[in-house]
Amino acid sequence: MCGIIGGNNFTDESAVTNGLQSMMHRGTDGNVIFSFENNMYISHNRLSIQDLSEEANQPMISEDGKFYLAFNGELWKPSFKKHWDRLFKKYNFKTKRSDSELLLYYLIDNLDNLQSALNDLDGMFCFALYDVQEDITYLGRDFIGRLPFYYNYENGLFSFSSEVKGLTIGLNKPYYKIDVKSKKYKSSEYKDKETIHPVLPGTLIKFSPSAVEKGSYTKDEIRWFDFKPEYDFVNKSYYPRKTEEFEHYDLKDMGIEYYTKGFRDRLEKAVDDETISDVPICTILSGGIDSTIITYLLSKKYPDMEAFVVNVNPTRKSKLKDDLYYARLAAKEFGIKLHEVNVDREDIDRALKESIWASETHKWTQVSPAVAQLFLSWEIRDKGFKVVFGGEGADEIFASYGDVKRFCWHEPIWWHQKRVNLLNGLHKSNLVRTNKSMMYGGKVELRTPFLNKEVIDFGLRIPTKYRDENKGNGSIMKYVLRKAFEGDISDELVWRPKKTFQVGCHTDYLKKEQDKIDNLFEKLFISRNDDAIYEYMSKQFGHIKTRIKIEKIGE
Repeated sequence: MCGIIGGNNFTDESAVTNGLQSMMHRGTDGNVIFSFENNMYISHNRLSIQDLSEEANQPMISEDGKFYLAFNGELWKPSFKKHWDRLFKKYNFKTKRSDSELLLYYLIDNLDNLQSALNDLDGMFCFALYDVQEDITYLGRDFIGRLPFYYNYENGLFSFSSEVKGLTIGLNKPYYKIDVKSKKYKSSEYKDKETIHPVLPGTLIKFSPSAVEKGSYTKDEIRWFDFKPEYDFVNKSYYPRKTEEFEHYDLKDMGIEYYTKGFRDRLEKAVDDETISDVPICTILSGGIDSTIITYLLSKKYPDMEAFVVNVNPTRKSKLKDDLYYARLAAKEFGIKLHEVNVDREDIDRALKESIWASETHKWTQVSPAVAQLFLSWEIRDKGFKVVFGGEGADEIFASYGDVKRFCWHEPIWWHQKRVNLLNGLHKSNLVRTNKSMMYGGKVELRTPFLNKEVIDFGLRIPTKYRDENKGNGSIMKYVLRKAFEGDISDELVWRPKKTFQVGCHTDYLKKEQDKIDNLFEKLFISRNDDAIYEYMSKQFGHIKTRIKIEKIGE
């Protein structure tokens, strides 16, 4: 996991340096800026996970010096199995096991057919590939958007960054504005077409010199993956939206055993594929069924696995069984070590500003889990881990949210459409918030096996009759997932009623603090007149700023 920033829309090197420093929490193992004669920059903060050698530092340069790659993410085991030997023989690799170098030559090898090539890549990734001879820049993001990635394009110039703050600071651009009518904050991706936008999941963006206006660049955007309403032979997926299509699709019932076994087999493979790492791994054990299952699978492969749970001490006694209760139960049952991160409301209040800065949002539904995740990641970092597994994605596959059950449960196609929409929207909600929070708190990489492409594809083919235990009339959601591990995990854990993360760890009280959150958010992202965060940033990473290596190319 890393941070990248670059483009040709920066005023000078200091602007790029400031943008790179604002994301120093995304990696301090190598910090490099490449500066080109045409005012193009490409830079990288490295968090070393695979191939810890200095030869694997980025940006990665091809042997002929034509291509420069800045890569944020990981490639999983299947990518190495499918592509390493062939590419290693064809190109002169300088590393022995770097997924960054594998991606570099994979992209070069498939430059004329990147659309299908990216669809065949197993991993979570955002990348910027710069062709210095042709002056062409390619931006890519994985099919579901596991990692944050943003760009700016205006007046024929462009820039990109792993986080919004890299551009708001580097370009001195606003991201959020106040919508006059609603008096709510709206991100510029919805308000202004000439500021900052997310690179959409499953999308390749190409910036190339304009043939009309010298010094200007054109933008070509190709969506190489989407959740489409009809069968797509390239993506090999079929997610119908029309009632007629769906009724035919939903009648293809193979029986409950087929779906429980099929989903479990694919999830087990996804967990194994994503354990590739040259540093120790651990897991989040919130107590919910999703993280419990991921922890169970990891504990079967790694008996010395360690897990982490966060708990905010409630101000009043509660008879409800919370995350801490179930995490303790699971850790004892699986025979693994559990680290309990106990904080109080005063701790939460002190970290609230940092959680807003980290998550880059003002919504309490995002800030309340983000602040708890900060404390989790600090503890994970202090215990010497860089990689942590989580259960994100299962709620979207099975549309297991309370509002979905209240409004969409009775109509099968509504439920199906809702889960497809939830997956399509992950890149701008829970997924990127968790990534930003974990990276900011402890420079910790989050892995989410539920968001493996094969897991999602199979999950979306489960008939709606199995959405709960009584063919649509019961009370326990994610029935197939729970049923798949029944007998291996105790009933108390498998059939635990669902609670949101903020309810389970007791940060849901922040719902009443929305005005306070809004005020802090306005100071940090709108008026930007609060220097506290910048002081913190300077205190934490100021010494590293002096280690940022700037290399001038072509001079």
